[in-house]
Amino acid sequence: MCSRAIVVPAAPTGFNVKVTDEGVSGVYPDWLREVSRKAGCQLQFPVVPRARADSMTFVSHQADILIPASQNQERDQKAQFVHLVNLTPTLITLSTAPLPPKDLRSLVERSKLRGALVRSYSWGDEYDALVQKLTDDNRVDFVNDLGTVGRMLRAGRVDFTILPPTLLHSALQTTADVAQSGEFRFSPVIGLPKSRVGAYLSRQTLSQTDRDLLSNAMVKSARDGNLRAVFEKYYPIEVVAADIMNN
Repeated sequence: MCSRAIVVPAAPTGFNVKVTDEGVSGVYPDWLREVSRKAGCQLQFPVVPRARADSMTFVSHQADILIPASQNQERDQKAQFVHLVNLTPTLITLSTAPLPPKDLRSLVERSKLRGALVRSYSWGDEYDALVQKLTDDNRVDFVNDLGTVGRMLRAGRVDFTILPPTLLHSALQTTADVAQSGEFRFSPVIGLPKSRVGAYLSRQTLSQTDRDLLSNAMVKSARDGNLRAVFEKYYPIEVVAADIMNN
């Protein structure tokens, strides 16, 4: 049993984290509630923008768990990572656009291509290095949410984004302008490995006992297939199969 209520900031992230008038739901809140129930823990889900959720976890220490979150070295220095799934970040363009670059080097060299990326998202160290290069070259627009990425692609304001397919799929299903079949092209990028995604547990706000209890419960549930089962409630099975691999 946890020593107190656990604070988990909820930032809207497509079907992964849904925020409506009825409350917080989606893949990770639904799954985490079940994990916490079995572990004897209570959760609080304050609704905040994604950048605020990151800050609450890693800077101001007002939160206990950041989920979902991809692993990188900077975050590892500040909190304990619990690996749950592997996601596949891909280069996403309109299907009517010219064929995209096939590797990171070609993407960097094609200087006329401009991207839209969600502020504070990270898909691993290789992704972070690419983002820094694109930023240095003034070739990226940072936005606050996934829906804005879709609108910018459709309007031709940018040429690409880099996201796991499940995220853009879910974001565009929850807007008035639902994505049409075949509207977007999903292209793997050589040099951009699968992203280790899971939860970060704060070392500043959580005791070692609480961290051990939560991390063990999360890993067991993910390995038992419970997390994938919740994904399949929200996403088409073929999208889950293309994007998500368990530990």
